[in-house]
Amino acid sequence: MAADAHIQHVNVNVDDLAAAVAFYRDVLGLALDPTPDQGFESQFFRINARQQIHMNVIADARPFRGHFCLEVGDFMGVFGRAKAAGAIDVTPWGRVRALPNGKMQMFVRDPHGNLIEIASAADSVIDPGLFRDELVEPERGVYRMAPGAVVGRHETR
Repeated sequence: MAADAHIQHVNVNVDDLAAAVAFYRDVLGLALDPTPDQGFESQFFRINARQQIHMNVIADARPFRGHFCLEVGDFMGVFGRAKAAGAIDVTPWGRVRALPNGKMQMFVRDPHGNLIEIASAADSVIDPGLFRDELVEPERGVYRMAPGAVVGRHETR
């Protein structure tokens, strides 16, 4: 693979574009990007100067553990908005946690069942009080599961 390769966009399918736009814009804090007419409802979101999320209203199955990850500078803000929205999902990968390298990790579901990992940027300020929240592991670590285990598998839509 070329050294300059990067992910240009991630595609997610949703059932209700207005609800999805509100979640990705208001909870995750992503900016809307110009979106071409594709013959179906869609919206593009800007992640940074080179990357986007393409959102389409197309019926499709949603995976349980499959996800994409967004690294954010305001982890505490996203945590608060995601918790208020009831979007934090601890079933597939465990509670919100500090990884051994100190970065924070949490998983949220959009209103349509798509799983998104939210990682803190290296310079994110994390309130120590976060570790008293019932959704957060009090100690650093990684999620562990026995090989071959199917823990908490369920259909999300």
